[in-house]
Amino acid sequence: MKPVSAEIMSEIDRRAQEEFGIEQAFLMENAGRAVAEAVITDIESLENERIAVFCGKGNNGGDGFVAARHLANHGVGDLVVYTIYQGSIRAGSAEDNLILAKNMGIKIKPIENFTSRADKEANFTIAIDSVFGTGFRGELPEEYRTVFSRINSSNSRLYAVDIPSGLDATTGYAAPGCIEAHKTITFGLPKIGFFCGDGPEVSGEISIKDIGFPAALIQSYQ
Repeated sequence: MKPVSAEIMSEIDRRAQEEFGIEQAFLMENAGRAVAEAVITDIESLENERIAVFCGKGNNGGDGFVAARHLANHGVGDLVVYTIYQGSIRAGSAEDNLILAKNMGIKIKPIENFTSRADKEANFTIAIDSVFGTGFRGELPEEYRTVFSRINSSNSRLYAVDIPSGLDATTGYAAPGCIEAHKTITFGLPKIGFFCGDGPEVSGEISIKDIGFPAALIQSYQ
């Protein structure tokens, strides 16, 4: 598959919704399920695993809420979702999936709690990064650099949702503190940034998942 820029991937997402009538909720559900299935496939049994899912306020965070729901249904030993102030979660599909996760009884904590003494002792075995998506550019806010630094220095197996948070999907520039994934589960098409600049160092194994973009639409960009 030919890699695309962040702008092209955004255009594909927009056209899928506007021209083909595919709802954002449908794409988000498929994306989150794909992430959960990738983890389930990699790990023989989840009952002894401790999973932390880090969610941002936008659609990438929404993918993480969906992934958490599906993982919770597969008997994870311990599962915690860390997110920013819940009142700032984007209205629509992302907020809807946060509510669904809460209704399922999944533990939701402020992301800053991850650096607290209690959570430093959690020793998570798997971490899922769904904070910033392909629209990220520039530098990471200091509060995220602190959290990401702790994630990167942990012994957790680290999955990135669509793209490692802090990586520019077009240029491959990884902002200081960028997530260093073992595996990136990306959607639709690979991103140029995976293969240039700092991308190869922080993206890990690239797994491309079909989440329901029309084949004719995807092929028009190849």
